[in-house]
Amino acid sequence: MFKAKPGLGEEAARRIAAVLPAVEAEAGTTLWLVLRSSADAEKIFLVDLFDSQGSLNAHMSGNAARQIFATVPELLAAEPELHPSAVIASKPAA
Repeated sequence: MFKAKPGLGEEAARRIAAVLPAVEAEAGTTLWLVLRSSADAEKIFLVDLFDSQGSLNAHMSGNAARQIFATVPELLAAEPELHPSAVIASKPAA
């Protein structure tokens, strides 16, 4: 979760979303979503899934992560919170 400084949520979300082309080039990234909270416009959630631990490692050291960490931190009120998780249940996308 990314918490932007007051008034900077839209710009932070835009910068995060701008890395989509780099993510699309990652073969092992199976899902990548940028969500901006409707309850708190300064909160941005990045949800991603990978087909293996190797794909996650490649993503975290790849172009998308580098671009986010180069352009977004100045807009944030705190360090991003990472919550590695396991899928327990899902509904396939249409």
